[in-house]
Amino acid sequence: MPTVSFYKIGLLLSLVALSSSLAGLGYYYQNRTVGLNNQVASLNTQNDSQHDQIDSLKGQIANLTQQIKNLSSNIDQLQSTNAQLLNQIIQLRNQLGGTGGLCSSGKTLTIGELTDLSDGLSNIGIKVRESSLLAVDDVNSLLSSGGCNLRFSLAVDDYALDNSRALSDLQSFSASGIQIVVGPLNSGVAQFILPFANSNHIVLVSPSSSSTALGIPNDYLFRTAPTDAAQGRADARMMFDRGARALIIVQRHDGYGISVGDATAMKFASLGGKVIDTIQYDATSSSTTDFTPVLQTLQNDFNQNVGPYGPDKIALYFVSFEELGSLVIQASHQSGFPRTQLPWFGADGTTLDPVLTGNATTGPLLAQLRYTSPQFYTVNNTKTLQFYHRFKSLYPGQSCDQYCLGAYDDVWLSALATLQAGSYDGTKIQAIISTVASNYYGLTGWTEFDTNGDRVPPSYQIWKIAIEGSASEPSWVLAGTWDASSDSITWLAPP
Repeated sequence: MPTVSFYKIGLLLSLVALSSSLAGLGYYYQNRTVGLNNQVASLNTQNDSQHDQIDSLKGQIANLTQQIKNLSSNIDQLQSTNAQLLNQIIQLRNQLGGTGGLCSSGKTLTIGELTDLSDGLSNIGIKVRESSLLAVDDVNSLLSSGGCNLRFSLAVDDYALDNSRALSDLQSFSASGIQIVVGPLNSGVAQFILPFANSNHIVLVSPSSSSTALGIPNDYLFRTAPTDAAQGRADARMMFDRGARALIIVQRHDGYGISVGDATAMKFASLGGKVIDTIQYDATSSSTTDFTPVLQTLQNDFNQNVGPYGPDKIALYFVSFEELGSLVIQASHQSGFPRTQLPWFGADGTTLDPVLTGNATTGPLLAQLRYTSPQFYTVNNTKTLQFYHRFKSLYPGQSCDQYCLGAYDDVWLSALATLQAGSYDGTKIQAIISTVASNYYGLTGWTEFDTNGDRVPPSYQIWKIAIEGSASEPSWVLAGTWDASSDSITWLAPP
């Protein structure tokens, strides 16, 4: 009996020991399994990370590949454009190379230019002259490379925004045999001299005239800037987007002021806004320097409507040129002048004007008012970027704006239309220039005209005057862009 008991005890102890060993072994394998699972999970994580890195690298490679394709496309486009122009010159040389042909004539044909070098648009007009002279050089260089001994020159007249002076200049151009003229800059003068141009068959190609009243089919005025109908849409959306629901317009009493003001008012009303008043001033008289009556009316309009609308809903909108500087100074001295909570808004007659920002008085005032205005723009291409660099190197401290670029294209259109017409004849040039424009790719892209001879509308940039960062002086800052196709604004630095 005892023997059996000891045996049982021994057996039990053995079983206990074996159980303990098996348990320890189980724990070992369990821990080992957990460790292996963790390693597998870690490897999976590393694998996922590597896959993510690979995907990221693939994305970067695809992006770089697309950029290379885009650059190649731009280069091809530039080379193709130059080749097309050269082929066109060669073809025209062959067509016109007979007796009396232009290319074999050895003549120098003069293109006229009506620009402002001394008045309210001189900030635009000086650069227009400079880019036009460069265009003439480039046209002549291409003619020479195509074996054509015809040359073009440029005769520049400063009409200083004066109607009578512009007409006198155009009459002098006509008397000297000039058949095509780049300019004038503003719509008021264009409207005044157009009857003479039509009667005497002188083609006008303006880089900046935009009045909708001048959208006339079969006349002798062609414009590489869009009409004010497009700017009115952009300006109204700009103000409505910033919260304006009521609008007071102050405008020059001329073709430009009326056209832009009316187009903006119409669009603003269609958005659901209220046009409170349109205040006009005569930009050709003493009122240009004395804005007291304008400011008094503006203040009364604001005070009478600030109750129902609030100071954050009334926009003040100025369709002006550089006289805006005098207006702002006088407004700052007027006791109790309304301080709307919105920025002051303007039209493209003042956009990017260095005279306004560079003045020690008007610059800070306009920055304080967050003055904001638009300018139409086209997407830069390789030709544009090359020209920017060239222009900057030749004219340090100046930047070539859209009208400067447009004038360069206008000279090319004038020369190409003359060559295509086969003779320096205004009637023949007028008949062919729209076809030439639809096939010309210039610094501002494709220069297609509508049935009225006006540029098919592009989009607009919106600029504001501000003192930003470490700067101590005000400057023009890109605030956003307006897209014509969607009628929407993308703000980069809202005013």
